[in-house]
This record gives sequence, structure tokens and C-alpha cells, in this order.
Amino acid sequence: MAVSTATRRGLQATGGSTGRTSRPFVVPLLFLGFILPLYFEVAGLQLSGYRIVLLVFFFPALIRWLDGSGGYYAPDFLVLGYAVWGALAIFYHHALWRWEYIGISFIETTSPYFIARWMIRDEHAFRTFVRWIFIAVLLMLPFSVHQFITDRSLILEIFSKIGNVYNIVQEEPRLGFYRAQGSMPHPILYGVFCSVAFSLAWYVLGYGKGFTYKVSRAGSVLLATFVSLSSGAWLAIAVQMALMTWKTVFSFLQKKWNLLLYLFAGLYIFLEIFANRPPAQLFAAYLTIKKSTAFNRIRIFTYSSDDILNNPIFGIGFNEWSRPRWMVGSVDNFWLVVALRYGLPSLIFIVSAIVMVFVILGRAQLSSRLDSYRLGYLFALSGFCIAAITVHVWDATSCLLMFLLGAGLWMADAKEESDQPQVEAKQHRTRRIRYTRFGPEGT
Repeated sequence: MAVSTATRRGLQATGGSTGRTSRPFVVPLLFLGFILPLYFEVAGLQLSGYRIVLLVFFFPALIRWLDGSGGYYAPDFLVLGYAVWGALAIFYHHALWRWEYIGISFIETTSPYFIARWMIRDEHAFRTFVRWIFIAVLLMLPFSVHQFITDRSLILEIFSKIGNVYNIVQEEPRLGFYRAQGSMPHPILYGVFCSVAFSLAWYVLGYGKGFTYKVSRAGSVLLATFVSLSSGAWLAIAVQMALMTWKTVFSFLQKKWNLLLYLFAGLYIFLEIFANRPPAQLFAAYLTIKKSTAFNRIRIFTYSSDDILNNPIFGIGFNEWSRPRWMVGSVDNFWLVVALRYGLPSLIFIVSAIVMVFVILGRAQLSSRLDSYRLGYLFALSGFCIAAITVHVWDATSCLLMFLLGAGLWMADAKEESDQPQVEAKQHRTRRIRYTRFGPEGT
């Protein structure tokens, strides 16, 4: 379900509906809003920098999607289904007592996705997005390294003199250092947010550059992620590194990604049959820094799964989930939270949207440069999704996931920039330079 290739390319050629000419300040505003720690309240609704951007550009982005210039893809409708079902689930359990959450949750789900669909429709806009997420990471990095060493968040202290800011998270040291949270509500959110830029910096910003250039960019992201001391964020980086290694080592194989999927499926089946615990529990046990955290995640999975199976349609909303009295109420698994809070249909919608992005882009025939962009994008999305098994994400970091989902669909029918215009320009010059016995025409 997409508008014709000729129609879309015609719009892009005339500057219509592309991220290059349509309000190019939106993406910088959004990413600066993501890392701005200030917020204020209006009628019980907490508004921060990125939420203001999402509210202001929600309808323009939706209208630009509805005009069909960017095409219609299955993930568009699945994301809408995810947002609508979540709103219905909260209304089912809490009626309008949670009206502010219903509204802002719908906006945070749909607005970043459709802003990305609107603003990112060519490789220039995509590079701009990657550049700005990298800038956001760099802006937070010095403050994060300082907090990592001293346990003081200078950025939050500075902005607290202006208005309301997120609380400084005080947790016990890990590996002899303190957990940095950047300008975000929690070190987990900061670490996962930064991790997304790793493979994007390598494959997009680093395309055509030397090894030193790539290492300096990706290394900065690696450092920013490391100082969060979050196992979930580290996992996101590890997944991206593993995929990058697989791509390099098995570059001679045409079906290397199919082989990787078969290996993972085989491993999962093997663990399901022969392991003494479900694969999900094994992942939780071995992908964490502290054993106590691993055991807690196993207990969370066990008890919350019972509630999901007992409430499969609309979940339990914000009601208490079943657990021993001594257990804390947090659920360190984004996908579990979705199913627990909104029901299994909501989880199916969002997972299906992600799978369809992989399927659609996997089938696209791209040039070498755009193929590099696709690798960076899909590796970043893979790292985020797998890390979300071990952590819950909210606030700006969950909005980043939705933005990321919408940011890559332009590649489904992309054409390498400048190739055709350069050929046409050359032909045009050739036609214009005519020689006579008096010299070039027009002299």
C-alpha cells in the first residue's frame, strides 16, 4: 500500500513533502527537546521540551501522512493500532480518571513516528537525523562523564536554577563508579538512548570515511553508553557489535542474515527443550551485571506472565500486578509492560510493526551507500529491541523508539541521491556546448 514510485519521486524532485525543504528545524528541535531536562505542569499534565514539539507538530505530521506523498506502509497502521488499543485499555480500566495519560501516551506513540515519516523521506534528511542524535549524545557526554566520576549531575543542577528538572538518581556504585543519567530521568534511559547512535554513527556518518573517523564517532557513543553502567544499554551496544562482526566475517555469503535467523531459532528451540529454565529466564540471568538483578527479573517474568494470561485483552492497566509483598512494583522489561498494561493485542501491534519494518527494508534493492545506511538503521533498531527485554523505557527514550520506527521506511523505495541529476546535468552541458568554425556557440 504505497503511492507509485513515479509520483513519490516526482514530489521529492520538486521539493514537495521531503525532509529537506519542509521545516528542517523540526528534527533538531525534537532532539534538543529530548535532552532538555526542564519541565512544567499545565492542568495536571507534565510538559517538557520534546512533548511541546510533539504536540505542536502532531496534526501537521498526520496531515502530511494522510496526503499519501510518503506512501502508506503496514507499520503506519500497526502503530496507529498500538496507540489506539493502549488508549482503549486505559479507558477500560480507569475511564477518564487517567485522561491526561491517555492523551499524552497517544501523542508520544504516534507523533514521533509520523514526524519521522514526514520529515525523513530521503537520504539527506536521514543523515540529518543521525547527525542530530549524535550531537545530542555529545552534548550530554561531558556532564555524564563528570557524574560517572563524582556522582554529581552538573547538568541537572544547572537547569534546576531555571525551573523543574528530573530528580538526580542516587544508586549504589557499580564497578567502583557512579551511574550517569545525562539529562534524563534515569541512567537506563540515558544509556539506551545513547546506544542507538552507535551503528548509525559507524555506517551513516562514517560512510566513505576512514577507520579513525568511524572509531572516533562510534567510540564517543560507546563511552556515553558505558558511563550509564546499565546492562540493558550495554546489551544494545553488544548486539550492534555482534551484527557488525557477523556482517564483516560472513560478507561472502549471500544469505548470511537468513543463516543468522536460522541459528537463533535453532538455539531457542534447543534451550526450550533441554534447558532447565525458559530461554527468557536464561537471557535475564546472563545478560545482567548483578546476579540479584537477574533473579529479580526472573521473578518479575514469572508473576507478570500470570497476570497477562489472566487478562489477555486489555491487560490490567495501572492496577497492581500480582507479586509477593516484598517485591517492588517495577517491571524491567518493556515488552512485558506493554502486554501487562494494555493486553496482548497491543504487544502484537507494536511487535508486528517492528517486524514489518525489517521485512520491508530487507526486500529493498539499494545501492552500496544506502545499503550501508540500512545496516546502521536496522542494527540500531535491533539493539534497542533486544535491550528492551531487560529494561523498561519511557519518556524521551520510548519516543525515540517510535521515531526510529518511522525514520527508515523511506528506504523501501529509495534512490541514491545526486546520481540521476548529475547524469542529466552532464547531458545538458553536452547538448549546450556546440562547436562551429567560429568557436563554441554562445561566445
